[in-house]
Amino acid sequence: MLGFGWLTGLLQAYLVQVRTIRPAEAAAFSRVAIVGVGLFSVCLLGFAGGMHELLFRVLSIGDGPPGWWYYFLFLLTQWPGLFFEQVLTIREKPLVLVLFSGLSALGFMLALLLPIYYGSGLTDALFVLATFAGVKGLIIGGWLIYDRFSLRGKEGEKSQALNGEKPSFPFSAITSLLSTAWPLILYASVGALVTAFDLWFVNYWYEGDESVFATFRYGARELPLLAAIINGAMVVVLPRLTEAPSAGLDLLKETSRRLFHWIFGGAIFLMATSGVWWTFVFTDLFVESLPLFQAYLFVVVSRLLFPMPVMIAMGRTKGLYLFSLSELLVKIVVCSIAAYYFGLVGIILSIVFADVSNKLILMLYVHYYMKIHPRRYMDVRFFLGYLALMILTYAFVIM
Repeated sequence: MLGFGWLTGLLQAYLVQVRTIRPAEAAAFSRVAIVGVGLFSVCLLGFAGGMHELLFRVLSIGDGPPGWWYYFLFLLTQWPGLFFEQVLTIREKPLVLVLFSGLSALGFMLALLLPIYYGSGLTDALFVLATFAGVKGLIIGGWLIYDRFSLRGKEGEKSQALNGEKPSFPFSAITSLLSTAWPLILYASVGALVTAFDLWFVNYWYEGDESVFATFRYGARELPLLAAIINGAMVVVLPRLTEAPSAGLDLLKETSRRLFHWIFGGAIFLMATSGVWWTFVFTDLFVESLPLFQAYLFVVVSRLLFPMPVMIAMGRTKGLYLFSLSELLVKIVVCSIAAYYFGLVGIILSIVFADVSNKLILMLYVHYYMKIHPRRYMDVRFFLGYLALMILTYAFVIM
């Protein structure tokens, strides 16, 4: 929660900005961006650590989880690490990216498995994460130093000197990055509040009933790796949209079509077979979560609508946070009505409705104000076909 809004906005702005500056300046710009994220992480986590008692009271978690300081150490390199991965993607360093991402995955896996094997607690799991975070920090620092003093960097400086230019701090690029990022940070931050509202509303509506809350949490599950897959695809598409809009729109349409096949297909398969495997995976204790899961799978509909990359690449970001606020207002009204008549399933469908409505409003904006028809960046026929099949599957499983 501490890092979602500002980090998401900066990442999206970086992917746009890095394609608009000279190659000789891009390397220095990327290094400064990583260091800036790291320094801001130190300041933010240092402040949060110093105010942890107040923070934990606000979050209603008492004295906080044991070993919380290890988790803060983990975040200290996790946030710059996420930015570092995007830089590696832009710089076309696939081997380094795979090794670094593999190290992150290994850390998560060992943090889960080692405490189970040795019968340890949460503190030991967080210690493992913090240890791997330290290693990742050394890797990031080493790469920054190597990149700065590598032969490529020297050749870039020589090229600038031959053209009568002096290597300098990329002030203009950083200023432009922050200018592009702030509305995206606002949008992502309000979006985080929209997501947090779901859990708060269930807790409020059912007066803190822990069994109902657990039923909702187990049912409101997205497809595994859904966010990672979509974000990974947009990392490739967004820079292309920025440097060559027409080719970028073609790439977005092609990429989204491939995502339709895998994500819609996966959601429909899970929905159709969930009655068979649900109790085997989650036991009979959470059988009441099954209808919620089946309904919540419709959230993939909003995840597969992509007006946002178009707006970001074209620089239409100033009032984006207003769209998130409108989504929150819609969710408050619809959830209140649906919860009264349909209970938890009504809340789930309200969440889906608000998400899809927000994306459709953005698409209308792109169509009428930016003059870009949805067919230009998505395969409407495949989308509607998969949506119809998903609705039919849902009707079948709830009969």
